[in-house]
Amino acid sequence: MTINSSSPSKRRKVFLYAASVVAPGASNLDEFLSIVEKGESSLSLKKSLSSLFLAGIPKFDFFKYKNWLEERHGPKRFTLLNEKSGDLVKYSMGSLIDAINSRPGLERAIKLLDPRLTIQYANGLADLPVICKAARETDAGFFQWNSFWADPVRNEKCKAHLNGESKDKNAPVNPNTFPVDSFERYESLKVWNAYWIDQSDLYQKYLTELKEIEVLPVVGIDIDAAKLALIRSKTKARKILLDKYRAPTPPWESTSPNLLWNVPNVSAAQASMVLNLHGTSTGFAGACASFGTMIDNALLEIQSGRTDLAIIGATDANPSNELISAFYNGRLAVLGESHGVPFCDLRGTHISGGACTWIIAAEDAMKKFEIEPLSVEILGAGVSSDAEHIITPSKEGPKLAIRRAFENADISPSKINLWDMHATGTPGDWNEFNLIEEFAPKSAYISARKGIFGHGMSVGGGWELTAQLLGTKKTDKNTYQLLPSGINPANVNPKISSLNRNLLLDKVVEIPAPEDGLVCGKLSMGLGGTTSCVIARVR
Repeated sequence: MTINSSSPSKRRKVFLYAASVVAPGASNLDEFLSIVEKGESSLSLKKSLSSLFLAGIPKFDFFKYKNWLEERHGPKRFTLLNEKSGDLVKYSMGSLIDAINSRPGLERAIKLLDPRLTIQYANGLADLPVICKAARETDAGFFQWNSFWADPVRNEKCKAHLNGESKDKNAPVNPNTFPVDSFERYESLKVWNAYWIDQSDLYQKYLTELKEIEVLPVVGIDIDAAKLALIRSKTKARKILLDKYRAPTPPWESTSPNLLWNVPNVSAAQASMVLNLHGTSTGFAGACASFGTMIDNALLEIQSGRTDLAIIGATDANPSNELISAFYNGRLAVLGESHGVPFCDLRGTHISGGACTWIIAAEDAMKKFEIEPLSVEILGAGVSSDAEHIITPSKEGPKLAIRRAFENADISPSKINLWDMHATGTPGDWNEFNLIEEFAPKSAYISARKGIFGHGMSVGGGWELTAQLLGTKKTDKNTYQLLPSGINPANVNPKISSLNRNLLLDKVVEIPAPEDGLVCGKLSMGLGGTTSCVIARVR
């Protein structure tokens, strides 16, 4: 749908109207900010990896949202989402519902602004647990299926080969040459069975009969009714065919269709459906720079006049063994019971799951609903590609994103009071300090919080922005309290200490309130070279 609208004659003010998170140790925004204030790590040992790795396991109960969903969509919607959805959908829906419920009247305002809105949800690696589960289901299905048809009892060529009646010179190594229950025997069995299934005349006969069932077309005037009847008749015919051969479930029927219902754009799609919205909804992937990139996209949409409001979020699945192992073998994840902390031993990071949802909007569009914004104004954002290395950023690539952010915010770097770093607790922390030298003045406080919540592949930037901006509070004494980063001063790397920066470490810091509010910058550098920078003001 194309929305015709002239561009605004002047720059629109854009504010944050609601936010919520699902994070390690936190199921909502209040719990999240409480953890930030304590500055303690919320990571826990991953038992399925021999308790060798700390990971960020989200605190989450999807049943908390059952009544909300059923009140709006009937009793089946929660059950449908709960049974068919993976972590990405559940975490994002939880944070979205909490964000909406935190502001009375916001849900109604969103619906009245529809379709002049956009919904964007990012994810780091899609729903990896769902994908890996589907892969295991498929592998198990093929193993059982191939074993059945390769069995000499129903495979004459295999039987003749084993009996020495007709040796097949192309046949793979017999699995029986390996020790029973050994890994080598299991791997050999997969190759053996996959070879002999193709030699089975009985299997070819089965396939011919199966194709005869599947080729039947939809016939009838009422297409929907005819299609349903055909599905039922084919299902019954396939079962009769399997019973005829006494065969197990085919591998193409072993994989759950939930793999389809958890594609990367599904969080945005489900958000549009649970709220019955018709503005654009898209999935997004920009790795660790995702949240800032989506803010940049949303600002472009709002300032163009095409939209008035944006629901933006990021969501990452509960850290799987596969993901943690990949990070460890990529020399990025830390092994052991002591957690890696930015600015300190520079050993590496920890993988986390969860979600973060923000609802931002143009002030002029929200005034009629009499909903006051939160204390955060989004001044500008910038995005760039590093174009040099998939992991280690150069200086010039990220600097372009930072310059674009300041230009879009129409503000000078000298105004920055608080700067939050990407800082993964690797040697890259030192490089990042050199990178921001000309953008974050010596007077600015520098924060980094991956030691508290770990590294969400797409959601990390959202958590850190939320902690930076909503964790900054104006006091009655006309000062701002800056929540800590959970970094022990005694552990800071000596080379980083030598920079004499105002590091936000393990204590709450109180600073005088600037007249026009606290200006904050946030840098996020994503795997693959994408960099995003957000400039905001806390009033």
